Amino acid sequence: MSEAKSEIASSKWFSTYGIITAERILGKYQIKLAQDELITAIKSPFSFYHKLLEIPLKNVLNGIVLQQANDYHIYAQKLFIDYLLSGENSKEEGAQGASTREAMENERQQLVLLGEEYHKNEGEHNNLIASSQAALIKITHEFNVALEQAVTMLATTLKNVGLADAKTKARLAIIHALIFCNLSEPQLQSNPFLFTEKMNEILKISFKEDIKEKIMENLSVLLNIVLNFDANVETFIERGKEMSVRANSFRSEFHDTIIRVMELIKLLPEYRIDLDQDAINREPLYFDKSIGAL
Repeated sequence: MSEAKSEIASSKWFSTYGIITAERILGKYQIKLAQDELITAIKSPFSFYHKLLEIPLKNVLNGIVLQQANDYHIYAQKLFIDYLLSGENSKEEGAQGASTREAMENERQQLVLLGEEYHKNEGEHNNLIASSQAALIKITHEFNVALEQAVTMLATTLKNVGLADAKTKARLAIIHALIFCNLSEPQLQSNPFLFTEKMNEILKISFKEDIKEKIMENLSVLLNIVLNFDANVETFIERGKEMSVRANSFRSEFHDTIIRVMELIKLLPEYRIDLDQDAINREPLYFDKSIGAL
């Protein structure tokens, strides 16, 4: 699901707001990581927590791009409102600037159609947020239950081999492995105890083969949820990618409409933009256009 370098974690927006946002998202799923664990998990593309965060963070990012597109849309509408209120479009066909006024009307009609498409897409974005959120809440509830069961069973196994403070260490070891262990299929085929070995970076004990097998038995339900995660959320990942393309397209199209309309306005012999009002109208447009760019 994740590229070697996460698009979201590497973005400028994420470096500014992402840690807080990620913390809040995990909180909704009743998952709490220490900040150093959270930062590491986000940067690790094969981490379960990274994969869990990627869908809602993508939705947040797409929402920002769509809002920027809407800001451009509103500004373009205001350009046309001021133009129409001036009466410039009502001049006789033979009056100077007729071809420009015709081009302006074509742009206005195209803007109306583009706006309708945008609002339809906005509804699809909200639907994606709701449906993916419902799926992730269900998965994370099952994950949290399985994690607590795994911690309890693992603690018993560790006590039996003489490890002190077994429950605390069991939890730390499992979370460590969930962050750092690459559970992609080729690695598992070559080393079925990969997760156990990653846990032992925290536990630091000598495992016999039968203990390794017992630990894997303790973790079986939890690991099954983790291993099936990608397949269970694949549709939301694809829809998020498609939404990102469309959101960027709307932002570009509304922006390009503004540029074309401004050039047409310059060609009108008598109509001039109210510069003071235009400065007010432009205020929402001072945002980072690179956010979410493809």
